[in-house]
Amino acid sequence: MAIIDVPLIVGYKIGEDLLYDAKIRDITAGDIIESQVNAERLMQTENGPELVTSPTLAGVHMLRRQIVSIGNVNGPLSLDEIYRLDPLDYNLLQSKAEELETAAMKKITAEENAQRGRDSEGESGD
Repeated sequence: MAIIDVPLIVGYKIGEDLLYDAKIRDITAGDIIESQVNAERLMQTENGPELVTSPTLAGVHMLRRQIVSIGNVNGPLSLDEIYRLDPLDYNLLQSKAEELETAAMKKITAEENAQRGRDSEGESGD
């Protein structure tokens, strides 16, 4: 599992201290499932009550789980702790989390392409 350092721009204020050293990690299947569950709300619709998932809230829950630490504050962060982030730092963490996800997807694609090449070895193609 990849963990990367993300130096915050504004810093995360805890008491009188400003913490700048954030670490985030790859997402897991458990993170995805728990984030979606935490983002569900029972809403009244024209078809009756339905569970509706907020993509925005699911993304926030995903990011809070990906944060390993900010300074001496260990993750996952609570929603209240996420809400206290400066918008510049929040956007930076979101961007870095997306980069991790993109890198993971490229790795999967490269491995699939390599496997496809091994699967077709020795085939004549006629």
